[in-house]
Amino acid sequence: MTEHGSGSTAPDSISSSNEEGQQYRSGVYKPLDESTLPDAPDTEAFPDRGHGPPFKFVRRMSRVPRLRHIIGPSVIALGMGLGSGEFLLWPNLVAANGFSIWWLFWIGVVTQFVVIGEIERWTIATGESTFAGMARLDRLGFWPWLFLVATLASFFWPGWASQSAEFVGQIVVLVGGPQIQWQPMALLMLACIWFGLAVSRIVYNVLERCEIALVAGFFPLLAITLLAVGFVPSHLLELAVGAVSFGSAPAELFTGDQFPTLILAVAYAGTGGTLLLAQSLWLRDKGFGMARFQGRIAGIRGRNEDISTTGFVFDTSDPTQLGRFRGWMRVVHQELLVTFVLLTLLSVVITCMLVAATLGTDNPAIAGDLTTMVTLQGEAIERVGGLWLRVAFLLGGSFVIFSTQLAILDTVTRITGCIFYERFGYRTRFFTQKRTFLVFLTIFVLAAMGIIAASWIGGEALDVLQPDFLLLIAGPFTMSSMFLFTLVIGYMNVRRLPAELGPPTWKRWSLLWAAILWGWFTAEQLSRTTMLVAGVEPQFQESLALHPIRIVFYALWLASLVWFAARTLPGRATREA
Repeated sequence: MTEHGSGSTAPDSISSSNEEGQQYRSGVYKPLDESTLPDAPDTEAFPDRGHGPPFKFVRRMSRVPRLRHIIGPSVIALGMGLGSGEFLLWPNLVAANGFSIWWLFWIGVVTQFVVIGEIERWTIATGESTFAGMARLDRLGFWPWLFLVATLASFFWPGWASQSAEFVGQIVVLVGGPQIQWQPMALLMLACIWFGLAVSRIVYNVLERCEIALVAGFFPLLAITLLAVGFVPSHLLELAVGAVSFGSAPAELFTGDQFPTLILAVAYAGTGGTLLLAQSLWLRDKGFGMARFQGRIAGIRGRNEDISTTGFVFDTSDPTQLGRFRGWMRVVHQELLVTFVLLTLLSVVITCMLVAATLGTDNPAIAGDLTTMVTLQGEAIERVGGLWLRVAFLLGGSFVIFSTQLAILDTVTRITGCIFYERFGYRTRFFTQKRTFLVFLTIFVLAAMGIIAASWIGGEALDVLQPDFLLLIAGPFTMSSMFLFTLVIGYMNVRRLPAELGPPTWKRWSLLWAAILWGWFTAEQLSRTTMLVAGVEPQFQESLALHPIRIVFYALWLASLVWFAARTLPGRATREA
């Protein structure tokens, strides 16, 4: 293959053998003696070190495996999205408003596809986490700490375990068991998650296998339920029309109780919030690209593997190494497209067709009431297909929502632990990477248990801590963090990577689109929250009418777009990478 006129390279110098590729199924770690490696030169052929330590120069990048060898990271992202947006939030919006808004879903998924691909770029090129790259942007390492706080604010709440437990409780009653509260089952689920992750050898490998199994159980159960209830061709036609009805949306979506559901559903058109940033950490644990020289997170039965305080880079003027980088970007994008985008779209087609077949598409009374929606669906399914079909439906929902809580607990621990370790923990004797993960995991599981226990024993005073509330509370933090890290990731990849490794022009424009979409929801949510606190009249809070507070937040949003465009759109575009 020819790379920018630099001569041709033999195919086998780019692609790995089958035996070499199979190693990536369980992750690859090749530690280096950094004392023997030279610092990378401060030239345009290497990433800009910014305010961080010098990169280490490694002459060879690993060869590129085939797609079948690297399936995994995006399955975890898929599992996190299925249990919230795909099974609950988007069906709820369709049941209340119809298929006319379906265009917003697939646009949200494709937008996430582009942004996640850019989150992967820095790790493939340097082996560092995206948080380590962000820390190089200023002397204080501000951005990683900000996203640590955003992660905790968005996902500290155990809403998915509580919702999964609610469905399990319904199943127990349906099969003749006693009526039991959801809280004890949610506590048991959290304990199982802690045990499964903490007692592993390599934490990522356990997470990946569990997610694949749980997702594999979801699709057949829901597909069987849809076929048994009755596939309605006219609903599919309505969905197809809604997919191209750009800009159409019922006015009710932007008023009252529906807007929080909408903002979270748009955030979870795929995964959502800072969880997207975990893609970088999963790639690092798999050893993709230059990350093969970084250690993996081990559980209690595993041996600690070190994370370097810097990244590893290659000379972009070497056509073979540049060809390997582009091969890596191509194959991780293929993995993301197949297992994240296509399966996410398929899942929502199934769940939305199912809710339309059972409840119809004109149910404004259940807008935002996720538990009631699923309960009514179950009753309708039982009338058509009997008790065990309803059990299958609830079991599929419980599986996928549990998979979301499993992945979120791992991801929150992984993100916060990674930032803590890279910014502080590595300086201490106690906080190895392994211990950091185990300590943070234990703290988060105990805290989640505390919230659930409080809702169990707190009486009416804590009735608000119910599954629907614990899910919807994440919305404002989720969307605003997505807007902010799009700006940071785009700037970092364009301004700090060599032109040959940076995003091509179409991806820069796509990142600007993501900032427009997510930024508008952020500005609108902040406007409404501020007006609520300030005691502004409800007609301004529940509409898009002009108000000084709304004008200020919109102006800040537009100014940020101008800044972002000025720093990412100019300059030489690179080939597809």
